[in-house]
Amino acid sequence: MNALQIVSRKIDPIAEVQTRAITYLTGELSRKGFRWLLPVMLSSITDPLWPEPSSEEALRPPEVEVYGEKLRLMHSMILHKQMAVAMGIDKLFVLSPNVRLESRLADDGRHAYEFTQLDFEIARASMDDVMGLIEELIVGLFRELRPFVWESFERELPKPRRPFKRFTLEEILEEFGSEEEASREMGEPFWITGIPREFYDREVDGIWRNYDLYLPEGYGEVSSGGEREWEYEKILAKIRSAGLSEEAFRPYLEVAKAGLLRPSAGAGIGVERLIRYIVGAKHIAEVQPFPRIPGVPAVI
Repeated sequence: MNALQIVSRKIDPIAEVQTRAITYLTGELSRKGFRWLLPVMLSSITDPLWPEPSSEEALRPPEVEVYGEKLRLMHSMILHKQMAVAMGIDKLFVLSPNVRLESRLADDGRHAYEFTQLDFEIARASMDDVMGLIEELIVGLFRELRPFVWESFERELPKPRRPFKRFTLEEILEEFGSEEEASREMGEPFWITGIPREFYDREVDGIWRNYDLYLPEGYGEVSSGGEREWEYEKILAKIRSAGLSEEAFRPYLEVAKAGLLRPSAGAGIGVERLIRYIVGAKHIAEVQPFPRIPGVPAVI
């Protein structure tokens, strides 16, 4: 698309859905006692997003020089959320802008390299606590938006039943062959748990205490989260096992070594992916006023 094609699109109904969705979700979290934090966009540390089973190679955060210091653009605020919990904030959320420059990524209609997450964290929470909260939010949001979405897009949102179905990653691969195929075949949102992932996700007796929420109709993953490691020795061992640089996470490790991290669990919900599903858009660029698609020039 060129600039004229971009600004000629009529996306006000999509913007209305996004406004209503963010208003509902942030309102529910605020009502439940969550503190609304402002986002961090540049930091000396960020989520490495590696090793990730689906990644073809390590994902390196872009850096900028700020007053003589190199800072990274935020992949996600997971590490900052943990440290905010260490500050005594038991329940928090943030609308977090993220930049992820993934390599060898084909344009599949789901990925954007600049996007926003509704990110939240809860002290002393379990994976069941967070999964239950997300289910409550999704069911309530669909109920809230159903009349407007039908009127504006002639799209009927499902009425998912709680609790959502749960599968381990092994079960998904055995039954469907892949997460994407499961998303195409399932008729309602569902969970995938036990995913080998980054050092901050908690692992107990070889079982990963984490979870991803997938949407039906092939729309794929919309939320990712987990219980967090908080013990220094476990975090350090995982960083070393993954071949990551300890220096790249020095401030985080200092906090962990001092015993200040607290048990917590949380998740992030991809705003654009959620809106894409709600309105039935074929491509994520349709819900971005200024599309940021891998391999596609950013015109504006």
